[in-house]
Amino acid sequence: MRSAEQTPEHSLLIQRYLDYLRFECRHSNNTVMAAQRDLSLIDTPPGQVTGTTLKSILAQRHANGAAPASLARLASSWRGFFKYLLNNGIVEVDPTLGLKTPKLPRSLPKAVGVDSLAALLAKPLPQEFRFAQAHVLIELLYCTGLRISEALTLQAEALNGSTELRVVGKGRKARIVPVVDALQFRLREFAEPRQSHLLKHGKGQETALFVSAKGLALTVRQAQRDIAEHASKCGLGQHLHPHMLRHSFGSHLLQGTQNLRAVQELLGHASIASTQVYTALDFDHLSSVYDNAFPRAK
Repeated sequence: MRSAEQTPEHSLLIQRYLDYLRFECRHSNNTVMAAQRDLSLIDTPPGQVTGTTLKSILAQRHANGAAPASLARLASSWRGFFKYLLNNGIVEVDPTLGLKTPKLPRSLPKAVGVDSLAALLAKPLPQEFRFAQAHVLIELLYCTGLRISEALTLQAEALNGSTELRVVGKGRKARIVPVVDALQFRLREFAEPRQSHLLKHGKGQETALFVSAKGLALTVRQAQRDIAEHASKCGLGQHLHPHMLRHSFGSHLLQGTQNLRAVQELLGHASIASTQVYTALDFDHLSSVYDNAFPRAK
């Protein structure tokens, strides 16, 4: 089942839907590309697709070893596509109704301990630029809860001592995050080695805050490698990746404040349900909120 077997009309409908995701829903390129891959598995014209058609594709993917998360994403992409077609009067029946996928296991990202992170961040900036930058990235991600993709969109003006950062997250939704004093200090400290590195490579005008070995904008993949290697060299004792720092931010903030709404805003979650899962809200916190807020619990 390949996209090459689709009719021109079918391909045009998919392209219209992808444009809808990109320009009206303002989804990221990664989301749009994933939807395109998922829809390319359907080689039957939309008006002829049935629930049996889709179940057959899912069964084949499952037999080929596709993970439950992959199957769930497929079904989600199809539901969005056929809902779009239904709303626009292109199909009369939604074949995804009743479509079931394997239940996903609850999986929570790991957090790093407060003391372990404090010990790492207390260290001075390394002499080697790559690891000095990784050190600053670790502090930034932990102090703000930014996604690595959000952090890498920051501009050099963030070095000017601002008390807040404006970031654009998923769905191109903007939010403001505060910059604590420790992070302000670290960013100011980073300004000189960054400028020296850029001048060394003839890139003095680079606007991206975080840069590569050649003075260009840093990629997500390289940032992940640098963070992991720097943490290992500092003796953290566990593999560190950017999302762990975001999760640590949310978890530690929630433990200290028990303010789920504030954590939701700072993390940029559209739904409070995402925050509950993301921060691994445990029964002790729920119990405390219940005891303090519910009249009959007093």
